[in-house]
Amino acid sequence: MELFSDEVKNMKELEQILQNKKGIPKEYKVAVIVFAFDKDKKLILQRRGPGCRDERFKLEGIGGGVKPTDPDFRSALHREIVEEVGENAQISIDTFITAIGEKTLDLRNNKEKYWILLAYKGTLQDGELEIAEPDKNLGYERYVLDKVDENELSAAAKNFYQIMKENKKHIF
Repeated sequence: MELFSDEVKNMKELEQILQNKKGIPKEYKVAVIVFAFDKDKKLILQRRGPGCRDERFKLEGIGGGVKPTDPDFRSALHREIVEEVGENAQISIDTFITAIGEKTLDLRNNKEKYWILLAYKGTLQDGELEIAEPDKNLGYERYVLDKVDENELSAAAKNFYQIMKENKKHIF
């Protein structure tokens, strides 16, 4: 479910926006994701590994959960990018795409979790992507935006992918 398309900077701003939204549970987790494009305008997705909590073996953007110590969402995303792709790749965080709410089943705890997912468009400026967490990431795959098999995408990535395809002029 798409929640909003104006960028929020931090948890305080997010909580203010979510106060007026129906259907948001009191307990939720927040994650930040970058959908990065390479110099050939190909979308870079990662294949989720067996160590992931949910959506194992599906394709997804690069990112992860926001921590209480993260001062803002862009800082959280920068931290997540370095954690997942290593320090050799420089991915810029360009524009905010949108925010969605998504319920998933945490396979480790067999419990449903509600996520607020904030997506950004990014660009691989330089360097090589590393697999820094091999149990959670089986590798990176690159696709022309209109050529992704949506059945291969996680539920959240599928929502973001459809939004990106509809708003292509804002992505490039």
